[in-house]
Amino acid sequence: MKKIIPLLTLVFGVFALSSCGKTTTISSNMELTGKWELQSLVQNADTIQKPALAKGQMPVSLNFKEKGELEGTSSTNILTGFYETAQQNTIQMGGGGTERAETQWGNLFVNALPNVNLYDLKMNRLILYYENNNQMIFSRVQ
Repeated sequence: MKKIIPLLTLVFGVFALSSCGKTTTISSNMELTGKWELQSLVQNADTIQKPALAKGQMPVSLNFKEKGELEGTSSTNILTGFYETAQQNTIQMGGGGTERAETQWGNLFVNALPNVNLYDLKMNRLILYYENNNQMIFSRVQ
């Protein structure tokens, strides 16, 4: 009996992690893995589109790797860190990066990133939700 309880707990935990969330079809991190480029932000019902890149700037992107590793670029900095997903599309991210001055677009991204708590994935589009349903909308690059 003592051996069955941990086994049932494990089975229940796997079932709970694979249950549906917001409006997504994600069943594992494998679909989330890959490189994503930020296309727009939605803040307080206002949509802000990705600006053209100036010389020396990088596209704002996140690269979700296997084993919870996260890499990314803001407009002028390189980011490294971790991510962890759980049931009902919750996500936690953390890390750090270089500290060069950001563009306005880069500032929007780096200020929103620590507040992300939910995600939604449909086809080649990733939405990261933060602060009262604000959104960062990404398209898959690879």
